[in-house]
Amino acid sequence: MSNCHIVVGATGTGKTTYIKNIIKRVNKNALFIYDVNKEYTAYFPYKFTDFETFIESASRIKNGVIILEEATIFLSNRSSNDYLRSILVRKRHTNTFIILVFHSMRSVPRYIYELANYITIFHTNDSPDMTAKELKDERLETIMNEVKESRIKYFYKTIKIY
Repeated sequence: MSNCHIVVGATGTGKTTYIKNIIKRVNKNALFIYDVNKEYTAYFPYKFTDFETFIESASRIKNGVIILEEATIFLSNRSSNDYLRSILVRKRHTNTFIILVFHSMRSVPRYIYELANYITIFHTNDSPDMTAKELKDERLETIMNEVKESRIKYFYKTIKIY
């Protein structure tokens, strides 16, 4: 289980539906979700009022699934969050599966990308060549162009991050 999966896509591209399909198979007691839009209340009742309380509590999770919906709001690509970094570094030791949801590739902090295992890319408004350079992964340009050129509304591609 111990992986970090980044999910990126513009509004209305299918990110939340994709994640809900993943967690259908997960025991509800293992879920720990920061759900600012209250889209996961059937899976995990919304309990947290602020991000810092959530992420600090999430850093103590073991054998669970942590989902940070709307990560774009709380995580900047210009700084890092010590609790999240700890969660990502220790994911194998805590047997934790982490899903981080962003609206654009530009919003994904490089330290998160470097500590993640997979990325699923839906349609975005990002520049594929700029993203590949910024995240230092040349494969992203090809994958993002493939998604961008698709006429399928909810098309996405998933790749394993080195």
